[in-house]
Amino acid sequence: MRRVELLSPARDLAVGVEAIRNGADAVYIGAPAFGARKAAANSLEDIRVLAEYAHRYDCRVFVTLNTVLYDHELASAERMIRDLYAIGVDALIVQDMGILRMDLPPICLHASTQMHNYDLERIKFIERMGFRRIVLARELSLEQIREIRREVKAELEVFIHGALCVSLSGQCYLSQYMFGRSANRGECAQPCRMRWSVEDAGGKRLVDERYILSLKDLNLTAYLKDLVDVGVDSFKIEGRLKDERYVANVTAHYSSLLDALPGVERVGAGRVAYAFEPEPERSFNRGHSAYFIGKRERGLVNPDTPKSLGKAFGRVAEVKGNRLRAEGTEELHNGDGLCYLQAGELKGVKVNRVADGWAECNEKLSVPAGTLLYRNYDHGFAVQLERAKSERRIPVSMTVDVRAGRLELEAVTVFGGVKASVVSGEVFEAASNPGQRERLKVQLMKCGDTEYVCEEVVFLSDEVLFVPAAAANALRRQLLEALRAVREERRVRLLPGKEDGTAEYPGQADWRLNAVNGKAAAFYREHGVAQVEPGLEKRLPASPLPLMRTRYCILYELGRCRRQCANEDLRFPLTLCNGKHRFRLEFDCARCFMNIIL
Repeated sequence: MRRVELLSPARDLAVGVEAIRNGADAVYIGAPAFGARKAAANSLEDIRVLAEYAHRYDCRVFVTLNTVLYDHELASAERMIRDLYAIGVDALIVQDMGILRMDLPPICLHASTQMHNYDLERIKFIERMGFRRIVLARELSLEQIREIRREVKAELEVFIHGALCVSLSGQCYLSQYMFGRSANRGECAQPCRMRWSVEDAGGKRLVDERYILSLKDLNLTAYLKDLVDVGVDSFKIEGRLKDERYVANVTAHYSSLLDALPGVERVGAGRVAYAFEPEPERSFNRGHSAYFIGKRERGLVNPDTPKSLGKAFGRVAEVKGNRLRAEGTEELHNGDGLCYLQAGELKGVKVNRVADGWAECNEKLSVPAGTLLYRNYDHGFAVQLERAKSERRIPVSMTVDVRAGRLELEAVTVFGGVKASVVSGEVFEAASNPGQRERLKVQLMKCGDTEYVCEEVVFLSDEVLFVPAAAANALRRQLLEALRAVREERRVRLLPGKEDGTAEYPGQADWRLNAVNGKAAAFYREHGVAQVEPGLEKRLPASPLPLMRTRYCILYELGRCRRQCANEDLRFPLTLCNGKHRFRLEFDCARCFMNIIL
């Protein structure tokens, strides 16, 4: 059996609970500070409550501390790590190697994708630093992941769904240069979601003010079994700013798919009764691609808009004023949001009322017949997600025995066989009515809002006692609390690894190490880097400066790959530009990378 983990994002406590309820085996949540999504910080108390809830289902809580740290922040970051360990956090997802030089509690560390976990030798070095898990770069193919799995024993975590950064993670400095907002500090201004033009050295425009760097969202539904077979340990959903509805829908989708795969065992405990039919297209999405998991393909960006399109609904049949009639495969609902592309712009309307096949919208329309419509807000689906909550329960069976007028109860988890037992302090009288046995069974099976569901109650004795309902309820609560305590005691704790002090850093050692504090610099010096350049946040290196490195290639996207086309009509180099900025595009065709150069 392959034991795998579905890892979901938690913007806050409520979203984390919803993720676990819908089948997540683990959640990742922002720390009170120093997370790569600055807008998704959480209090220690909320994280403590989430960890306590998750552990009831043998699920895990990982906290993101995946930014680079300045020297004046190191002491407070170290105190925070100690606090997180004390409240039961299972692991930290980190970027800054300076953390390895702190006085840490025995907490498990995961290497964030912000560490630029793309090259095999670098990944092997990170493993030797004691990281128990490595979050792989999104750009890796299935074959590259297979090669890494052969060479690396640490757990491997792979993104399977959500927004994509066009740059290799941890290697994008465009936001820092343009706006003074560092992606490595959780402050990315998302310049990749802006309009850009591309022109050659003679001024010829290949792209005129389009969203040419705005990638579609990732969806690896079709590759889930392949990733399991390759040996991926954790399947990660991106989206630490997403709401409960999004996380519930996408988590339920992938959880049900993993459960359907043969030979797969889940890290978390319990069965989920889903309250809806999951469908990722009904949640926020910019369109989907499999990125590079299979092979390099065109159509990775949506040049028309960086916003959510939702699900394709149908085409416009007729428009009269503010009324619209569409030819679609599904029904429209009052409150739906529709959008469409017109003259290179995404436009949207709200459906106020649906009657007699017509949708009355909130504004007058000018949409040609045949225009493709998307539903970017499905009101009926949203209401269903809010009202009908999925339930996750751990199945147990109970046995009842009678000894000298006392009840002896035992509960056993159906999967895993964990046991707990209690004996009543009170002596009960023999029942004159044999129906008391059935009444006792009914009371014992009422597990209420606990994490358990009782599937059967077996009586080991023919003797029937008269047990008042209040006494039966108290014994059941005592039994389930005892079972929870036993399971918590047996829950697997994640332990830290040990750093190999003899390992030398194998990669290119320059300012792209993102070392902006003394502890990080000391770490790299101890591992063979003679001179550690300060990161871009501390000092601007001399030009020409590579502000972004990406496997996405504008020329390939335009059908002009230099390996396949002579491009005799173009004068190189090409320039990426907007009203204020101009950057040179450099094409590393030997390794299929594109660089954006200052």
